[in-house]
Parts: sequence; structure tokens; C-alpha cells
Amino acid sequence: MNLVDAGSSHTDWSMIAEAAQQEDEQAAATAMERLVRRYWPAVYAYIRGMGRDVHTAADLTQGFVCDVLISRRLCGGADPTRGRFRALLLSAVKTYLRQRHRHEKRKRRSNSSAMRITITGARREIVDCGPRRTPEAAFCHQFSATLIRRVLANVRAGCLQDGLDAHWSVFEHRVVRPMLLGEPPIDYTHLVRRLGLKDPFQAANMMVTIKRRFANALCVEVSQTVSDPDDTREEIRQLLRDLEGSS
Repeated sequence: MNLVDAGSSHTDWSMIAEAAQQEDEQAAATAMERLVRRYWPAVYAYIRGMGRDVHTAADLTQGFVCDVLISRRLCGGADPTRGRFRALLLSAVKTYLRQRHRHEKRKRRSNSSAMRITITGARREIVDCGPRRTPEAAFCHQFSATLIRRVLANVRAGCLQDGLDAHWSVFEHRVVRPMLLGEPPIDYTHLVRRLGLKDPFQAANMMVTIKRRFANALCVEVSQTVSDPDDTREEIRQLLRDLEGSS
């Protein structure tokens, strides 16, 4: 079972700029769809954290997608020099929920029916983070999980392309599955037998190799969501705290 799926190489800010600047409607819609599919799970998690049931949360998420994203209101006001993308998205969701009026929501959605996110058919994108104390915690956990999965997908693709299938398998069973599924890491001795490796020392070296790839890829990805490069390390620490907080 693959726990990660290949993702777009576009960054958060570059996708926003592309969607905002496109004059061609089809090109703008394509750019916006990439952004929507990447981050609707975090929006949905926040609304569910507000105590809304599954159907109401799905409806409100769809409304946010149509009213704020598809209409390009978020893109038009986005400034990558002003902070972190995570904060921009969360602030936009909060504002939308405060200002939303049922009549306006229905009217906009009827005019934006060309792009709809089938939320009920994409449950695998929602990470179960267990009981949360606040909607913000649910949002941050889902935001972080989405980003982590995207980085893992890219690292996995690189490993398979480079013939490092066994390396990835060691990393998956020692890091990925414990991190995403809460499974206990498989010991090196067992992995040696399973993968036909020489000894645990070889397996440990494989692990280090892919951990370095993952760390580098994570740093690059996170740097695209902050305006100040100095914030990258803190954002990574926050991201990992978000995931750890679910256990």
C-alpha cells in the first residue's frame, strides 16, 4: 500500500501567482485546481474542528473553494513577502466563515459549478488526527500532513527512479509508516531478512541516505511557504510538532 502519492512540483506561492495572473480562464482554472486540491483537506479539517458535521463541513468547504479560491480573492490579495502561506490560508478560512451569508454562498456556488471538489470521494486525503482541542490544531495538523505526504511522494519517486527501492522500503518501515499510521518501526534485523540485505549495518546506512534526502526535500518545500528564509527551520519544527501532537 502506497502511503504517498506523487504531487505537483509547483509551490504554494507560485501556484497563487499563476492563478492570479492568468488572463486565460482555462489556464487560470487549471492553476487554481492544483491549489484547491492541495489544501482543501486543511480547510475541511478546520471546519470539522469547529464542531460541524461531515455534510455541513463539506458544504462549507465547497463554499470556501468557490467564493474565495475560484473567484481568486485569495490570490489577488496574497503577498508572499508578508508571511507564511499557512497563516494566509487559515486567516482566509476564518474570515470566510465570519462573513458568509447563506444567500450569497448559494448564488456564487451556482456560478462556479465548473470546479467542484468531490469531498466524499476523497477521504484518503483527510488524516485522522484524533480528538483536537481547537479547530486551529486540526487545521495545522492537516496542513502539515498534506505537506509531508507531498514531500514523501517526491522522495519516493526519486528513490524508485534511482533504483533505491530497498532504501525506500527501509525508510518507509522505519519512518513513514510510524509517522503517518502510528505503527511501531520494524527493527533492522527483520528488515534484513525481508529485503535480503547483508546485515543491519547496511540497512542503517540505507536509512541515513534516505533521511538526508527527505530532510533536504522538506527544507526546500517548506522554504516555499515562508517569506523569510530564516523562518524555514521554525516552520519545520512547527510542522513536526503538529504531527506529533496527534498521537
